[in-house]
Amino acid sequence: MTVKKEPVKPYGLKLFQESLNRMKLEEFRNFFFDLDGTIWRWDETVDGAQDMLKTLRDAEKNVYFHTDNTLLSRKGYARRLEKKGIQATEEEIITSGYVTAEILSDREILKVYAVGEQGLTEELTETGIKITEDADHAVLGLDRKINYQKMEKLRKRISEGHKLFNCSSENLFRRENSKLHQGAIAESLSQFGDVKLTGKPSEAYRKVFKNYFSYFPGKSLFVGDRLADIETGNRLGMKTAAVLTGDITEKKINQADEDAVPDYALTSLDKVRRRIP
Repeated sequence: MTVKKEPVKPYGLKLFQESLNRMKLEEFRNFFFDLDGTIWRWDETVDGAQDMLKTLRDAEKNVYFHTDNTLLSRKGYARRLEKKGIQATEEEIITSGYVTAEILSDREILKVYAVGEQGLTEELTETGIKITEDADHAVLGLDRKINYQKMEKLRKRISEGHKLFNCSSENLFRRENSKLHQGAIAESLSQFGDVKLTGKPSEAYRKVFKNYFSYFPGKSLFVGDRLADIETGNRLGMKTAAVLTGDITEKKINQADEDAVPDYALTSLDKVRRRIP
């Protein structure tokens, strides 16, 4: 059951400040940050993100990361964050690639046809799932070299009644020059058969998330730049904060379903840093 939230819309500059004033960071013990569009735009870190994360850790807060981008594994993201000067361990990161691997393992699906890059294949194989053309079910992650042949192999499987596990509903891979993400590809394939979302905000994702992290929802803040992030955090029972550095805009928040209405809206992560006690 989703807790009914008091809408904080329509938005304007005054209400952004009021939203920030209501945020009592001392009440939160755990902070869950999305990566793409929130902490970085892949190549560049968002202004204020590094200082804010360091300040949170210095204040002995728990910092975690979540992403639907399967280009890297949890280990890969930990290395990438460290290279950007952001402290992180594999255990503090969850990816939709890992979530998908856990879902497949739980269903005893031990081999799949996978379209994706290194991060996805690492998470699948480390869970004991074989990647092979000789498989009924398929997994779709972000693949920057996707082509007609790969899409046809996916279409054929779901047309025959098998499942396609889609790691993300996101349509744009946000970087300095945004690229096509897998959400639009999965949507085009859905007309041919069963496409199951395993990324945010799906129930499957939330189930694995709750088993992966140890946290108390009432002491946790879930931060992201998409309505899918906000809905995920809301359904997990946390407070949620939308940052306007990625996909979310004032208009999207104004038009959002109740499940995707954030508790707070932030124009800058640096404003969060300045309020950390």
